Amino acid sequence: MKKLVLIFCLTFFSAMAIHAQQHDFPSLTGPYFGQKPPGTTPEIFAPGVVSSKDHIEMGCTWSPDLKEFYFARSETPELSSNWSIWCLREEDGRWTEPRVVSFSGVYPDFGPFMPPDGKHLIFFRQNNKANKTRGGSWIVDRIGNTWNEPRFLHEAYCLTTNDFRTFYFTTDESKETSKDIGQMSFTNGVFSDPIKLPGVLNTPEFEAHARLSPDGSYLLFDRVKSTFVSFRRNDGTWSKGYDLGRRYNIPSISPDGKYIFFESNGDIYWVDAKILDKLKPKE
Repeated sequence: MKKLVLIFCLTFFSAMAIHAQQHDFPSLTGPYFGQKPPGTTPEIFAPGVVSSKDHIEMGCTWSPDLKEFYFARSETPELSSNWSIWCLREEDGRWTEPRVVSFSGVYPDFGPFMPPDGKHLIFFRQNNKANKTRGGSWIVDRIGNTWNEPRFLHEAYCLTTNDFRTFYFTTDESKETSKDIGQMSFTNGVFSDPIKLPGVLNTPEFEAHARLSPDGSYLLFDRVKSTFVSFRRNDGTWSKGYDLGRRYNIPSISPDGKYIFFESNGDIYWVDAKILDKLKPKE
């Protein structure tokens, strides 16, 4: 009898704890979780929901219809801890609590990126000590409302594309050169040899974490400890990088092109994309 009472108590209090957690999560409705849109001064995005005190969040992406939000979160406040990809979804007009996606949680996973078709998610996966896997960019395909098992795509880090024909990525560092933004073409399921993006975008400084805008007109990327923007010229080449003047890193752009998202001090920030207007060169 005592054992039955103990089991009942454990079950009851576990259910109460789960109910309390669900009850504590705020009711979020509307675009961008109902957050007040930022101006031209960056603000923390969804504090207490996405950006948290007990974890590091960096790198995010939205589904084209803005009904899914994916981001990378550390297991502990330490950068060296395991990382997973988390997701919030809008269901029946309300946003769900953040949860680890089905294909993540074992290996260190970073940098989720969803191309404009909304049918795939690309992310970077590292090996960990307990499980052997191939480090590099992986991809998952959408099947209905779920994702299939991830498959290896390429060794390159931080892949971004709008059309699955041209990919941009972060090159490896060597004794001769720092990291740069690279480019590859993708034809009939085969990648071309990677090259350093020609032109004036790359410099002797560190460049990484490129993200292509939804309309393909500009490219955001990190240089040293700031975020820069390069604009596509009329001839298809890329302009030099223009400093956004912020100590923010790992940028991404909302599918509607209205907002830019960054990482800073372990949190995700957002800012109105109008900050780019004054930087665009007049051609």
